[in-house]
Amino acid sequence: MNPFMATRRGLIAARSGVRSPVAVALGVAGLLLIWEILAQIFADLRVVPQPWAVLQAMWDDRNIYSGNISTTLSEAAIGFFWGNVLAVALAGVFVQVPAVERLLLRIAVASYCVPLVAIAPILVVVLPGNAPKEALAGLSVFFTTLTAAVLGLRSADRSALDLIHSLGGGSFFILRKLRLLSALPSLFAGLKIAAPAALLGAIIGEYLGSSSGLGVMLVQAQSSFQVARTWAVALVISALAGLGYALVAIIARWLTPWAGRDVSVGVGAAASAVAGDGRARSLLVGTVGLVGSILLIVVGWYAIIWGFSLDSYFAKTPADVATYLFAGEDAAEHRQRLLAALGITLLDAGVGYVVGLIAASLAAAVLVAFRRVEQIVLPLAIVLRSIPLLALTPLLALVFGRGLLGVTIVVAVITFFATLVTVSQGLRAAPVLACEVITSLGGGQLTVTRKVRLLYALPSLFASARIAIPGAIAGATLAEWLASGKGLGSLLVSDYTASRFAGLWSGSVVIVVVSVALYGLVTALERPVVARYAPQQVE
Repeated sequence: MNPFMATRRGLIAARSGVRSPVAVALGVAGLLLIWEILAQIFADLRVVPQPWAVLQAMWDDRNIYSGNISTTLSEAAIGFFWGNVLAVALAGVFVQVPAVERLLLRIAVASYCVPLVAIAPILVVVLPGNAPKEALAGLSVFFTTLTAAVLGLRSADRSALDLIHSLGGGSFFILRKLRLLSALPSLFAGLKIAAPAALLGAIIGEYLGSSSGLGVMLVQAQSSFQVARTWAVALVISALAGLGYALVAIIARWLTPWAGRDVSVGVGAAASAVAGDGRARSLLVGTVGLVGSILLIVVGWYAIIWGFSLDSYFAKTPADVATYLFAGEDAAEHRQRLLAALGITLLDAGVGYVVGLIAASLAAAVLVAFRRVEQIVLPLAIVLRSIPLLALTPLLALVFGRGLLGVTIVVAVITFFATLVTVSQGLRAAPVLACEVITSLGGGQLTVTRKVRLLYALPSLFASARIAIPGAIAGATLAEWLASGKGLGSLLVSDYTASRFAGLWSGSVVIVVVSVALYGLVTALERPVVARYAPQQVE
């Protein structure tokens, strides 16, 4: 490529991503207007304070913010660093050695789906000091970044891969020279999601037990019914999360100026259907991978309990869970209790996910087609995602009720942001020349989106589903814990409070198994759909 042309394209991409001061001001003004309207509507409930009251509370606490902010940011930064480093390293191993992916991917999904109420006490016992909060921050980013990194590493151009292979280049050479560069746009999309997630993970850890940090301030404000102070702390957290997102976006724009500006229209061959012996071999490999994953989980489970000498009173083994569900004298009652709660949780998660998916996909299409709208709306979406759900859920329950509607809103909020960022990145992956061809033939932005962008966004859509579906289940359990009082979330907290740790661990296992199964279902659907409709080949 001509270096002057490359520089010009990079400058165009960089300029197109710069937010104008007018757009930012409009976004802030819109947020304040919505805030004021909500304060007037819900004045009788006294759950939405006036903006000036929140600013006054923030000013009154100005001397205690710095120490708590530094504590939380330190925990979040350490978790963000190690969680992402491990995720990117493991993604490289997955791409280089698919057999390792078949063994470890389900474990990675499981780490994303384990309920915090089950894992937090173990982290507090096992890890010293602030390490539990750092671990929760790392867990909050690990799976999201892993999914984005794997998607990016496998998005390398097929013709370039074939060319390097024909010239004698090995898989490690391809990883260094081609895959890592191709993965950067997708990886940064994942890191944009991870930046607010790391902060919220650290705050959740503080919420469950700490002596300092923004999470502690939030707990103190909520427990003393200081509504304005609660909103002030939540606003500070949102601002910090938004800054983290913006910092990653600036670095991404600097390092990947070509993202979304690819002018090629080359289409790789669709992946062929597996037939005959290929199907049998695929089934055998999948079965071996599943069995291997289960064995690794069981061995690791026992190793953690025995290695750290955890008290059997609260740390239950796989044998204890099996006895509780299948061999005990009350096993049938236990299963019925868990399955009834699981049905409620699946309904809550499913409805919330569908609502969030539709809203995020429509918003992504509008944002990509109209950049000025993106500059106004995206900051609002970042703020919405950055508000700690532990503070937001009780408020949403008061406004929308403690039934299905309230839980749906909570789950939709969780689903919306991850889907919006990932799908937007996928929509921008459509070659500019292909979009311009549709436009030159009289097609509008809707036609461009439907005929070109959606096809290129299919891998990103499935990637967002792999992140959002387990997240929707986790969000449903959180909303059931804090709002509805039904479903597995409420059941787990009830078991924890009553020291029924066998029930707590069994319910956690059920959540993990269901989440991994749904993840596998999405993965199974991805290959035939992308092979049939997407322009690029799936490896």
